[in-house]
Amino acid sequence: MRREAGFTLIELLCAMTILALVMGVSLRILAGGTANAAAARDYGLALTVAQAHLAQMQTIDKVAAGERSGRDGKMTWRESISPADIDGAVAAKVIPWRLESDVRMADGRAVHLSSLRLERRP
Repeated sequence: MRREAGFTLIELLCAMTILALVMGVSLRILAGGTANAAAARDYGLALTVAQAHLAQMQTIDKVAAGERSGRDGKMTWRESISPADIDGAVAAKVIPWRLESDVRMADGRAVHLSSLRLERRP
């Protein structure tokens, strides 16, 4: 009896199962990489917004304690200016101010930047 060339149904099912598993793993890896790239982009944008707010606070002529907040797209931001407690600031006849900028992303992660500014006493 002569056998015809070709694959049996069992061989085809095994090959399709292996192919499906490989494709599933590949898609999961691709989706994870895409999510990480989006998170890095959002973090970079939040860092840029926080740096811009901090730079803007550095340019204020007369510093006064206070807070401001708002929304910028999907991010919320908060600026805070408060007196800083630094040893020797009184002797140097300057007022140390703590400048803080917080940006919170839609997914709950946050960027916090802080800086000091010295202002001459009047």
